[in-house]
Amino acid sequence: MQRLQPVVRSMMTALISSLLETAADPCDLRLARIAAIKKFMRKNFRNPALTVDEVVAYSCLSRRALYSLFEGDGLQVSGHIRALRTMEALELLAEETAWKRSLPDIAGASGFSSLQAMRRAVRELTGLSISGAQETPDLLRAHVAELRKLTEL
Repeated sequence: MQRLQPVVRSMMTALISSLLETAADPCDLRLARIAAIKKFMRKNFRNPALTVDEVVAYSCLSRRALYSLFEGDGLQVSGHIRALRTMEALELLAEETAWKRSLPDIAGASGFSSLQAMRRAVRELTGLSISGAQETPDLLRAHVAELRKLTEL
Protein backbone atom coordinates (compact mmCIF):
# COMPACT_ATOMS: atom_id res chain seq x y z
CA MET A 1 0.00 0.00 0.00
CA GLN A 2 2.85 2.36 0.76
CA ARG A 3 4.03 2.04 -2.84
CA LEU A 4 0.66 3.40 -4.03
CA GLN A 5 0.57 6.44 -1.73
CA PRO A 6 2.14 8.84 -4.26
CA VAL A 7 -0.32 7.68 -6.94
CA VAL A 8 -3.29 8.12 -4.60
CA ARG A 9 -1.99 11.55 -3.53
CA SER A 10 -1.67 12.55 -7.18
CA MET A 11 -5.20 11.34 -7.97
CA MET A 12 -6.59 13.21 -4.97
CA THR A 13 -4.84 16.37 -6.14
CA ALA A 14 -6.45 15.96 -9.56
CA LEU A 15 -9.88 15.41 -8.00
CA ILE A 16 -9.64 18.33 -5.59
CA SER A 17 -8.33 20.74 -8.22
CA SER A 18 -11.19 19.66 -10.48
CA LEU A 19 -13.81 20.17 -7.77
CA LEU A 20 -12.38 23.52 -6.71
CA GLU A 21 -11.83 24.54 -10.31
CA THR A 22 -8.27 25.60 -9.60
CA ALA A 23 -5.20 24.62 -11.55
CA ALA A 24 -2.99 22.01 -9.95
CA ASP A 25 0.75 21.85 -10.38
CA PRO A 26 1.49 19.53 -13.37
CA CYS A 27 4.13 17.70 -11.30
CA ASP A 28 1.42 16.77 -8.79
CA LEU A 29 -0.71 15.28 -11.56
CA ARG A 30 2.05 13.26 -13.23
CA LEU A 31 1.48 9.99 -11.36
CA ALA A 32 -2.29 10.18 -11.81
CA ARG A 33 -1.85 10.66 -15.55
CA ILE A 34 0.58 7.78 -15.79
CA ALA A 35 -1.79 5.54 -13.80
CA ALA A 36 -4.73 6.43 -16.07
CA ILE A 37 -2.69 5.81 -19.22
CA LYS A 38 -1.34 2.49 -17.92
CA LYS A 39 -4.89 1.44 -17.02
CA PHE A 40 -5.99 2.28 -20.59
CA MET A 41 -3.11 0.25 -22.05
CA ARG A 42 -3.79 -2.69 -19.71
CA LYS A 43 -7.46 -2.65 -20.72
CA ASN A 44 -6.77 -2.50 -24.47
CA PHE A 45 -3.44 -4.27 -25.14
CA ARG A 46 -5.17 -7.36 -26.59
CA ASN A 47 -6.42 -5.20 -29.45
CA PRO A 48 -3.79 -5.36 -32.23
CA ALA A 49 -4.84 -1.86 -33.30
CA LEU A 50 -3.52 -0.38 -30.02
CA THR A 51 -0.50 1.71 -30.92
CA VAL A 52 1.28 4.68 -29.46
CA ASP A 53 -0.95 6.88 -31.63
CA GLU A 54 -4.04 5.42 -29.91
CA VAL A 55 -2.50 6.15 -26.52
CA VAL A 56 -1.67 9.70 -27.66
CA ALA A 57 -5.30 10.20 -28.71
CA TYR A 58 -6.59 8.81 -25.41
CA SER A 59 -4.24 10.89 -23.26
CA CYS A 60 -4.85 14.17 -25.14
CA LEU A 61 -1.10 14.75 -25.02
CA SER A 62 1.32 15.20 -27.86
CA ARG A 63 3.57 12.25 -28.64
CA ARG A 64 6.51 14.19 -27.24
CA ALA A 65 4.66 15.05 -24.01
CA LEU A 66 3.56 11.42 -23.61
CA TYR A 67 7.11 10.12 -23.99
CA SER A 68 8.31 12.82 -21.62
CA LEU A 69 5.72 11.74 -19.06
CA PHE A 70 7.03 8.15 -19.16
CA GLU A 71 10.68 9.23 -19.13
CA GLY A 72 11.43 8.11 -15.57
CA ASP A 73 9.36 4.95 -15.88
CA GLY A 74 11.05 1.61 -16.62
CA LEU A 75 9.42 1.34 -20.05
CA GLN A 76 8.32 3.80 -22.69
CA VAL A 77 4.77 3.59 -24.06
CA SER A 78 5.47 1.19 -26.93
CA GLY A 79 7.63 -0.96 -24.66
CA HIS A 80 4.85 -1.08 -22.08
CA ILE A 81 2.34 -2.29 -24.67
CA ARG A 82 4.82 -4.87 -25.94
CA ALA A 83 5.56 -6.07 -22.39
CA LEU A 84 1.83 -6.48 -21.64
CA ARG A 85 1.35 -8.48 -24.82
CA THR A 86 4.41 -10.62 -24.16
CA MET A 87 3.30 -11.28 -20.59
CA GLU A 88 -0.10 -12.43 -21.87
CA ALA A 89 1.52 -14.67 -24.49
CA LEU A 90 3.82 -16.24 -21.90
CA GLU A 91 0.89 -16.84 -19.56
CA LEU A 92 -1.05 -18.52 -22.38
CA LEU A 93 2.00 -20.63 -23.25
CA ALA A 94 2.35 -21.66 -19.58
CA GLU A 95 -1.19 -23.00 -19.35
CA GLU A 96 -1.55 -26.75 -19.17
CA THR A 97 -3.81 -26.72 -22.22
CA ALA A 98 -1.45 -24.57 -24.30
CA TRP A 99 -0.68 -27.51 -26.58
CA LYS A 100 -4.30 -27.35 -27.81
CA ARG A 101 -3.84 -23.84 -29.18
CA SER A 102 -1.83 -22.89 -32.20
CA LEU A 103 0.94 -20.33 -31.89
CA PRO A 104 -0.78 -17.90 -34.30
CA ASP A 105 -3.91 -18.17 -32.12
CA ILE A 106 -1.89 -17.33 -28.98
CA ALA A 107 -0.25 -14.41 -30.80
CA GLY A 108 -3.65 -13.04 -31.84
CA ALA A 109 -5.15 -13.53 -28.37
CA SER A 110 -2.21 -11.60 -26.91
CA GLY A 111 -2.67 -8.64 -29.23
CA PHE A 112 0.26 -9.26 -31.55
CA SER A 113 -0.30 -8.55 -35.22
CA SER A 114 1.54 -11.72 -36.25
CA LEU A 115 3.33 -14.78 -34.94
CA GLN A 116 6.63 -13.23 -36.03
CA ALA A 117 5.96 -10.14 -33.87
CA MET A 118 5.26 -12.39 -30.88
CA ARG A 119 8.42 -14.43 -31.47
CA ARG A 120 10.51 -11.26 -31.70
CA ALA A 121 8.99 -9.75 -28.53
CA VAL A 122 9.44 -12.94 -26.50
CA ARG A 123 13.07 -13.21 -27.60
CA GLU A 124 13.81 -9.53 -26.87
CA LEU A 125 12.15 -9.45 -23.44
CA THR A 126 13.13 -12.91 -22.16
CA GLY A 127 16.04 -14.08 -24.28
CA LEU A 128 14.13 -17.29 -24.99
CA SER A 129 12.66 -18.72 -28.14
CA ILE A 130 9.01 -19.80 -28.08
CA SER A 131 9.99 -23.48 -27.99
CA GLY A 132 12.57 -22.78 -25.29
CA ALA A 133 9.93 -21.01 -23.24
CA GLN A 134 7.52 -23.91 -23.61
CA GLU A 135 10.17 -26.41 -22.51
CA THR A 136 10.99 -24.58 -19.26
CA PRO A 137 7.72 -23.63 -17.53
CA ASP A 138 9.45 -22.50 -14.30
CA LEU A 139 11.66 -20.08 -16.20
CA LEU A 140 8.61 -18.95 -18.15
CA ARG A 141 6.77 -18.12 -14.90
CA ALA A 142 9.82 -16.21 -13.64
CA HIS A 143 9.81 -14.07 -16.78
CA VAL A 144 6.07 -13.46 -16.37
CA ALA A 145 6.71 -12.25 -12.81
CA GLU A 146 9.45 -9.88 -14.05
CA LEU A 147 7.18 -8.47 -16.75
CA ARG A 148 4.38 -8.06 -14.22
CA LYS A 149 6.68 -5.93 -12.04
CA LEU A 150 7.68 -3.82 -15.04
CA THR A 151 4.09 -3.15 -16.08
CA GLU A 152 2.45 -2.46 -12.75
CA LEU A 153 1.60 1.01 -11.49
